[in-house]
Amino acid sequence: MGDAISSLLFQPPPPTRLKESKVIWLTNSFGKRIPAFFIECAKNENGGIRSPLPGEDGGTSNDHYGGTVVPPATPQIRTPKELEVGAAMGRLGKGVPTILYSHANAEDLGNIYPWCKFLSKMLGVNIFAYDYTGYGLATDQGDPSEEYCFADIDAAYAYLKDVLQIPSESVVLYGRSLGSGPSCYLAARTAEEGDAVAGLVLHAPFLSVYRIVLESGCTLPGDRFPNVDFAPSIRSPVLFIHGTKDSIVPFNHSERLLETIIEPYRAEPLFIKGMGHNNVHSSVRPLFIERLRKYLDKHIMPNILDLTFRKQRQVQRARSGKNL
Repeated sequence: MGDAISSLLFQPPPPTRLKESKVIWLTNSFGKRIPAFFIECAKNENGGIRSPLPGEDGGTSNDHYGGTVVPPATPQIRTPKELEVGAAMGRLGKGVPTILYSHANAEDLGNIYPWCKFLSKMLGVNIFAYDYTGYGLATDQGDPSEEYCFADIDAAYAYLKDVLQIPSESVVLYGRSLGSGPSCYLAARTAEEGDAVAGLVLHAPFLSVYRIVLESGCTLPGDRFPNVDFAPSIRSPVLFIHGTKDSIVPFNHSERLLETIIEPYRAEPLFIKGMGHNNVHSSVRPLFIERLRKYLDKHIMPNILDLTFRKQRQVQRARSGKNL
């Protein structure tokens, strides 16, 4: 039965392509190689630049970026070598959030790239997205599974922290539909380890896979991605986004998941009237972006600013010590 559930749950699309030079290859704990990409947001001396929404006069800034390194003027997908240089200079994790993006079913890196670049441009954030084992350029790595998905996001998060030197306080997890599974898992794991990520955005999440079609009342043997069981352990501000006309994952899954999050970590949810499951229609994108910006400004940026300030003080103290 497990294989039957997996075959219904995971539906990789025909693989799409990215420029090989832009692909970052990760290896998970099972030895599976998965691709990823990193989009560095546009920045100026004040912060990550946000492109204007309709009715705004011009680009706005997060106003939390500082330093002498010349940042990109538009969002740029970075090569592994460019990322190594950026990490060595301390640029990538400085003053802006990095979203670790876990995509939905029937998607891969090639077809989510335009959406991720849009988010980077409109929110003024870095985006790091990865493919699941069995998806996209990783179709030769075996069939996808829950265990592989958890190992995949672990590998992506380790790359951000250990290679790019981006601290947990700057990482926001974003899981859409299927991606809510690995995102809830990682949010709970980091909280239990005492190093919670900065935030969690759940876009059209589910309670668990079985509960999409069967109200079981509890997590049954063989169920997959039991988000409802991970949620009480999460210690990061959680933003829920769901369309009220979602015919694939019922809207009440978000409502019920919200109730399982400890109250101090419940951000104001965004439940969009009339929106379905598979896309964010252009007519609701201004509201969508506005509310994501509000979430970042209220729950994420103050901590990043504090982290930046503390690092600057440490550098100043170190320099003062050398001058004694």
